[in-house]
Amino acid sequence: MNIPNLLTIFRMSLVPVFVVVFFSGRPNANLFAAAIYALAGLTDVLDGIIARNFHQITPLGKILDPLADKLMTITVFICITISGIIQWWVIALIFAKDALLIVGGFKLYREVSGVFSANMLGKAATVYLVTGGILIMTLGSLIPPTLKDLYQYLAVIISFLAFFSYLYQYWQFRKRQKSKKS
Repeated sequence: MNIPNLLTIFRMSLVPVFVVVFFSGRPNANLFAAAIYALAGLTDVLDGIIARNFHQITPLGKILDPLADKLMTITVFICITISGIIQWWVIALIFAKDALLIVGGFKLYREVSGVFSANMLGKAATVYLVTGGILIMTLGSLIPPTLKDLYQYLAVIISFLAFFSYLYQYWQFRKRQKSKKS
């Protein structure tokens, strides 16, 4: 078990901590929950830097890292949806997209014992969701409704653009596989 994988496992362990803090009812609970989410985002960046720069990319890390991201992001969005900060349709669409990506990732792993690395659009979607989630939790009622609506629409759009970029990446992979067999 290397440091990037340990950071990823730590990030996964932050998921239930986030939920407990978010719903604790304590003063400034949203701020503390946002800090936990920010810490999760920071460990995501850190584990990627360490893995790439110190050649510690592992098959386990390629699976756990995006899974940790999805678990944390979906959890955060479920929590802010339950508390009425964003609308249900946003989390439903993002959850559906993430479920398809997870199923597709397992399918790819079974087919070729590998997964795709995150692409720039996928990383951009994650950054957008994390920063937007943190801003919504910390600024809450200070954000005008039209700005919250815009954020929600853009969250769905960028999430699905990332999904389609991975789908395209998969199609290109399958096409190369078929041409190698011919």
